[in-house]
Amino acid sequence: MNRLRIQSGFAYIAAVVLLVVVAGLAVALLRLTSTQQSTVNQALLGARASLAARGGIEWGFRVLDTRCQEAPMAPVPVQLTQFRAESGFHVTVTCSYSTYSEGERIRMPAPGGDPEQVTDPLSKRIYQITAVACNGAGAGCPDANSVAGAEYVERARVATACIVQDANNILQPCET
Repeated sequence: MNRLRIQSGFAYIAAVVLLVVVAGLAVALLRLTSTQQSTVNQALLGARASLAARGGIEWGFRVLDTRCQEAPMAPVPVQLTQFRAESGFHVTVTCSYSTYSEGERIRMPAPGGDPEQVTDPLSKRIYQITAVACNGAGAGCPDANSVAGAEYVERARVATACIVQDANNILQPCET
């Protein structure tokens, strides 16, 4: 007599497949959460670096005439160490300027036959302030040794200002 064999064990295979699928979903969600946290952290660090660079620009405007006079054509970077202590970001500020003459030298005859009057061109000075903020381990920005790090953030800002010296040797902003 042939006995019929009862089939069994299908539930074990289904349970193993279900566990593998659930584990795969858990790993995918974990990676997605980690990526999202990293993205949010980078955005926060980027915003902080941008604000530190803006602070460097504002510092540059405050000391515009004195710092830029020192080396107009070969700007010397200034490290703002107080920013590192407060925000965790290095800020490097450079300032340079170029002088331009607006107008031309005109000789006009004076009324009544007097000697000619000379009108000199207006001398304008265009300043360029560059601030770079980064959170690297080095002493300044940009930090080539820290660039490869996952948490490294660097932001740069550039601002320009036009200054004209009036007849009383007082510096004033250029008129638009």
